[in-house]
Amino acid sequence: MGLGKTVQTAVALRALFARGDAKRALIVAPASLRLNWVRELERWAPKLARREARGQASDRQAVLRLPLPVVVASYETIRADIQAVRRYVDFDVVVLDEAQRIKNADSSTALACRLIPRRRSWALTGTPLENRVSDLESVLRFVKPGLTVTGLQRPELHAALRPHFLRRKKVDVLNDLPPLLIQDLPLELAGNQREAYDELWFSREDYAGNDASEMRLLALITRLKQTCNHDLESGESVKLDALQLILEGLSGPADKILIFSQYVETLRWVAERIQPFPQDIYHGGLDEGTRDRMLRQFTEAAGPKALLVSLRAGGVGLNLQSATAVVLFDRWWNPAVENQAIARAHRFGRDHPLHVYRFVVGNTIEERIARILHDKENLFQEYVEDAQSVEIRPFSRQELLKMLDLHTQQRASTN
Repeated sequence: MGLGKTVQTAVALRALFARGDAKRALIVAPASLRLNWVRELERWAPKLARREARGQASDRQAVLRLPLPVVVASYETIRADIQAVRRYVDFDVVVLDEAQRIKNADSSTALACRLIPRRRSWALTGTPLENRVSDLESVLRFVKPGLTVTGLQRPELHAALRPHFLRRKKVDVLNDLPPLLIQDLPLELAGNQREAYDELWFSREDYAGNDASEMRLLALITRLKQTCNHDLESGESVKLDALQLILEGLSGPADKILIFSQYVETLRWVAERIQPFPQDIYHGGLDEGTRDRMLRQFTEAAGPKALLVSLRAGGVGLNLQSATAVVLFDRWWNPAVENQAIARAHRFGRDHPLHVYRFVVGNTIEERIARILHDKENLFQEYVEDAQSVEIRPFSRQELLKMLDLHTQQRASTN
């Protein structure tokens, strides 16, 4: 996360080709990062010809079959074209960027990646494990087919990983990075927004019975979280008020702010209300050219400027070192995803401190989620660092009920 995986990979490929150990390489990345890979290869391995596999199926497959040193393709392309790839192509190196995309070993994407003919397998990720130990095992099945780590004790797991696992942590390079200043901003609902939230919160009693599915519970939690962002009826938002205060302090040509939310609708709502502050909205519904234009403008044009970013679309792979501040408008379920979002700006190449503001509304579902995030921050330490045998799983129905303070009612209803 901001430690130069892309640069290191480009340089490693350059060395591999220079030694004559490779003639063809395939880089598989999220669609939004293909152009970023092309640029980094142009910068760090300029002698390696490269091309994107994109467009219609016939065009993609034609590029994949060309005798080019490096082809860059999306996960969607590999999933759709794997049969043609298996039939006609053999690669010396296959690189998976943001390899957590194959964390579900049974998914069609993970299967397609494992089927790519190759001599060497590299998987790049800042989050090799997000929810459970099987996430890590799925990535390892690509890197080293047949390798299993489930159920291993700490010494056994470390021994199994050591030949295949290269990791550099931010703590190892903190002297080379400017300070990261994270501030949790506790906020309180008031007025119409408080009333709207309370009305929704008290309606949760209807979900206490056995007929409340995980989907219904998640839908309720989503509505509660979105009400913490703003009241749909009155337009009141304690978070918008806090954001406005932050924006008022950004007036210089070097001032640029990233505003992350998991909801595109929230980003659009915020964008309408922070005019005339210059800003763009970066989300997965944009075409690749528009996304690239927004990133270039944010990076190269003078500020003040804001880039409102969907966590799903912009939480990984982007290089936005020019940002001076980051706002997490709402909280994601997994702290690893939030850390990756912050790492878009806190990475090699920046020369000034990064200020990060995390909004948390007190006495709401957000406080409960914040406590869960705090508990889950030990996930990397337990599995990737210490390799303790503790199974981590997605939220169960009972845990969702507890999040809504409905566990007591649920127990009574089942006795």
